[in-house]
Amino acid sequence: MTVKKKWTVIPGFLALAAAAAMLSAYSGASSSQGLRVEQPVKFVHAPHVAKAGMNCLYCHNAANKSPDPGIPSGQTCMGCHVVVKTGSKEIQKVAAYYNKGLPIPWNRVHKVPEYVHFPHFRHVNAGVTCQSCHGDIQKQGAQGPDTNYVPVQQAKSLNMGWCVNCHVNGYKPTEGAKAAGIALTPAIEAMPIKKARYDCAVCHY
Repeated sequence: MTVKKKWTVIPGFLALAAAAAMLSAYSGASSSQGLRVEQPVKFVHAPHVAKAGMNCLYCHNAANKSPDPGIPSGQTCMGCHVVVKTGSKEIQKVAAYYNKGLPIPWNRVHKVPEYVHFPHFRHVNAGVTCQSCHGDIQKQGAQGPDTNYVPVQQAKSLNMGWCVNCHVNGYKPTEGAKAAGIALTPAIEAMPIKKARYDCAVCHY
């Protein structure tokens, strides 16, 4: 094979590699959907959201103003648990971190690849409910930390095809509200489907 012919093969290999990467991203071959991640504290969302009526932003207070949603500090937890359920083994773990001045070493569950940018604040401020991406997170751990406890898991594929599908076909506020357990009102039902840009630079910049 001549040098010239060798060089003509390179574009073919590059195209094949790009096609394989795109297929993987769209098909979910590299997805961690369903992955359950153990945590240092068996935190349960259900009592806080469904029972106490806490808004997600109380703990994830940067979700509407930052690309990263933020995670609660021990101080946030102890704001209530200095008097609430102080005898709980899990609360005592939180108190131990807090008293030592250490952050709770939460393990990340939902993560997109490093070359993808997912700004939480743009989605939250556009009205996308947390449950649209995180599943029925408000029901997680409904049985409590000591009875059939199931840790938070990645609810959706988070692959490129899943993201692009929403940007192209649009986000339906009624479906987001249903997922979040929000009662449908005439105002919500009147909301139009929200679409977004889907060119490469939206997420890869």
